[in-house]
Amino acid sequence: MYLHLLGAIELTASGRPLSISSWKVRILLAALAVDLERPISPAVLAERLWDGEPPPSAIGTLQVYVSRLRTALRHAAELDTESGERPVEIVSRPGTYALRAEPDQIDWHAYRRRARQARRFVEAGDDRRALDALDDADDFWQGDPLAGLPGEWAQQTRKVMQDQWLAAQLTRTEIELRLGRYADLVPTLAELADKNPWNEKVATHLMTSLYGSGRIAEALAVYRHIRHRLDHDLGTRPGERLRTLNDLILNGANITTLVPRPAAPPVALAGPTAPPAQRQRARQRPQGLLAVPELSGRESELALITAAARGERAGRSDDLGAAEQGRPVVSISGLPGSGKTALATSAADRLQGHFPDGVHVLRLGTYSGAQHDPSPEAAATALLRQFGVPAARIPVEREELLGQCHELLTQRQALILLDDAAGPGQIGPLLPSRPTSFVLVTSRHRMAALPSVVTIPLDALSPAASAEMFVRLAGSDRTADADRLAEITRLCAHHPLALHLAAGRFRFRSSWTLAHLADRLTRNGLLDELGDGPDSLCGALAMSYHDLSEQHQMAFRRLSLHPGPDFGLHTAAALIGCPIDRAERLIEDLLSASLLAEHSPERFSYHSLVRAYASAQVRQTESPEDCRAAVRRSVSYLCRTANWADRKIHSDRYRMELALFGDEFAVDEPPVGVEPADEVGAKRWVDAEIETLTALQRDLSTSGDGETAAVLAHVVKEHVESRQLWREAIDIHRSAAEHWRESGADLPELHAQLALATAELQVSRYPSAEHAAKRALDLARAADDRRGTATALGRLGELRWHQDDLHGALRLLGKALDILRELGDASAVARAVGNLGMVQSQLGDPRSAIDSLHEALSFFRGIDEHSTALKITNNIGGLYLEIGDNSAARQAFEEVLSKGRGLIGEMDLAISQSNLASLFEIPKETDRAVALASSAINIFRRSGALRHQAIAMNVMGRILLDSGNPDSALELHSEAYRIARSVGAPREEADALSGLDQAQRLLPNRQHGTGTVQYSPPTPDGFDDRPRGETATERTLDRYRELLRPESRATPDGS
Repeated sequence: MYLHLLGAIELTASGRPLSISSWKVRILLAALAVDLERPISPAVLAERLWDGEPPPSAIGTLQVYVSRLRTALRHAAELDTESGERPVEIVSRPGTYALRAEPDQIDWHAYRRRARQARRFVEAGDDRRALDALDDADDFWQGDPLAGLPGEWAQQTRKVMQDQWLAAQLTRTEIELRLGRYADLVPTLAELADKNPWNEKVATHLMTSLYGSGRIAEALAVYRHIRHRLDHDLGTRPGERLRTLNDLILNGANITTLVPRPAAPPVALAGPTAPPAQRQRARQRPQGLLAVPELSGRESELALITAAARGERAGRSDDLGAAEQGRPVVSISGLPGSGKTALATSAADRLQGHFPDGVHVLRLGTYSGAQHDPSPEAAATALLRQFGVPAARIPVEREELLGQCHELLTQRQALILLDDAAGPGQIGPLLPSRPTSFVLVTSRHRMAALPSVVTIPLDALSPAASAEMFVRLAGSDRTADADRLAEITRLCAHHPLALHLAAGRFRFRSSWTLAHLADRLTRNGLLDELGDGPDSLCGALAMSYHDLSEQHQMAFRRLSLHPGPDFGLHTAAALIGCPIDRAERLIEDLLSASLLAEHSPERFSYHSLVRAYASAQVRQTESPEDCRAAVRRSVSYLCRTANWADRKIHSDRYRMELALFGDEFAVDEPPVGVEPADEVGAKRWVDAEIETLTALQRDLSTSGDGETAAVLAHVVKEHVESRQLWREAIDIHRSAAEHWRESGADLPELHAQLALATAELQVSRYPSAEHAAKRALDLARAADDRRGTATALGRLGELRWHQDDLHGALRLLGKALDILRELGDASAVARAVGNLGMVQSQLGDPRSAIDSLHEALSFFRGIDEHSTALKITNNIGGLYLEIGDNSAARQAFEEVLSKGRGLIGEMDLAISQSNLASLFEIPKETDRAVALASSAINIFRRSGALRHQAIAMNVMGRILLDSGNPDSALELHSEAYRIARSVGAPREEADALSGLDQAQRLLPNRQHGTGTVQYSPPTPDGFDDRPRGETATERTLDRYRELLRPESRATPDGS
């Protein structure tokens, strides 16, 4: 009985092929045969059979396929009774299936066995026997592996098989080059080069065979061709070996010097029982250790590795005893170029004196650019050779080979660095359960599948470490500009390889300044500016990208189309165009390959360099139609869910009907991807997606989809306002208002103008707020939209209130309240009553104001609207402050600060902080007062709320005056005055003038600022004609009276 995996999947008995009609059964046979004798769980088999998307009934259906395959194998055994071979059978073990057969009964395993034998013969110097073994192996290779088998697992397995076939072919060409068969090799190598255009080893052999055949020009043409392909496709250049070969051919070197020779067998190291002198010699010279670099910013990771190597775990510094406990296996993972090898070699250098059997570095070369065999058998063979085991004594059979490797790792006390590993599939089989050697692995892939391995992920360097590294590499003579240096390290994303390349480029270009380099990085982009060279950023990322399957490459590209800083599983599934569980598996593999990061549960993001590379691949690979379809799927999901969340959280808001704008904003009930499907889940979803939603709105607006962008602006209005993202709100609502006005859509424009007026008002842009509110009022009256009219009047009333036109504010807010009472909108009435109360307080009727606010407070507490209730409590505290009831005021503000975190916005909390700070007893409570006022100032400054910033600065100024610090108070009141004048806030301007006057009187003979000009309070325009004898206090009091005269205010338009 014989199984064919090389070519079409077949089962033969007595030389006759037996029919396997079902594709699923063929895949099952292949899945079990590739992993001969290894137990495989039903879940893994189901993944392979259904290409990563098994149906709910997969396990039951799998049992049917297993039964069919067993029947076919029994039938084959009955036909093959004369061969005397062991029957091939499926063995059921607890929770697993395994295929039992002799390796030579499966063509793939027979091929691998002979290919490994050939390599052993080459290492032993017996080229003739190696060729015989390769000839035997080629007899088994009958075509494309797993021919016709569909699915991602088959594709990945086929690639592994083809890579090992290519490695065997390169072994053959090495031998035939040594035998002088140059001309005979040219056709074969030319075909290999055509199929492997980036493989430098193939190009090296082809150039050598052409040169040996006297075809010098063609040999040099091969070099030019691969140099062009590497530069165009991968953004890199040929490696040193290929460049050296080209130079040797140009110089007419003797062909015998160009032919590859087998590496000399390593000298056997002393075993554990060797005399101490021999063990000491092994300690002195690390085998194959790379040059030790100088590290920057990896001190904590280096400490973790050295502690693990010495047996220090869980905070213990005692040696746990390698013989009894076994040493941990440590894996360093991270992005290409993140410094994994540098960290590992530094650790090996520091630790070499602790291991009597030496330090051994095995360069597995997964991403070196050269062809490699990623199998654990190849790694085990190389490891045994590293320890000096002769080729003749290295087993061919897998189990014996790995067993010998396990024995070595449990009997020796060595440090073994496995550099540039392919992943857990290559490393896991090498590891015994309790090694006495310390195994240190570097890999772009995380070893999450190996629970015994401790993973140390490398992220970006800190800004300080980045600057230190750049200066060390570039030199200190031109790197003194700290600001420019910080800008360059930020543009390099604090990535070690990017910093290394940028510093090298800067050092080489001696006329450049840091400003020039920063300008180039900004203008050209990091990948384009540093994309050349064999170790370029593009080259490093390209090798990881091309190592992915087609499905993973597509996912990697399309996820970069996401506009926000991070994304969740459902958005990812929409972009990729696959079910959720499939998207999760693809993302897990990208995480394992260090091409994505997960900084919070199920929120994924790119490193900025990786995202730039993925975006470049989108431009090169994806069609515009596919990009638009991917983006549209994500837009549909995000818009639908955002609309649902808005209705769930803000059920009573004034909104327009979105059914007019198609299915994009149709509400799903229950929504996909929101758990629980209630207000709590909705808020949680919005918290995670708010940056994405605002970024998406901007992208849609700039990409020409103005309508979707404008509708999305309406949907996210309350979400943006509740988080007090006023700058973002202004941008999205202004673009929405412009779109609706150009489209002639009056009702949507009404909503956009109202939202824009709210945002402009919050950042004290009063003229712009007035323009938007008046436009909204005109649109509402033209459409006879009573709710819109009331809302626009309310916005204008709030504007008059902010401008201290209190009578105008009272009139406008009263009109709005009358309309809302007619409409019977209790929630809107309560809000309007609250606003009216604030105006009443400033008109000198704080008792009526407090009554109004308590009416509103009772309503919102009654409907459990806690956030709005806290905002009203904040305002009630302000009223108590005005009537001098400091105790009640303080109680209100303390309640807001104690309960408000997570319920009300940052600015509302800052208002409470500022008000509460003004109530503290100075100097007894100075520290807390200063802390609260400082926090409020920073929040208002960050939010762009200038009027509130002036208020908080005046509060801080008074605190500093009372605590005996008039100099600082003078600075604060001066800045508050400037801000209040700039936004037209007379009351805050008057408060600032009062503070300035008090500070000036405490500093009668002081100079303010620098120079010799004595400070004097700013004189308002139109007041510089006062008599010279008039004091600053008198001028200030006159200014107060003028500012606070209500009749000096203009009557508001639009009333």
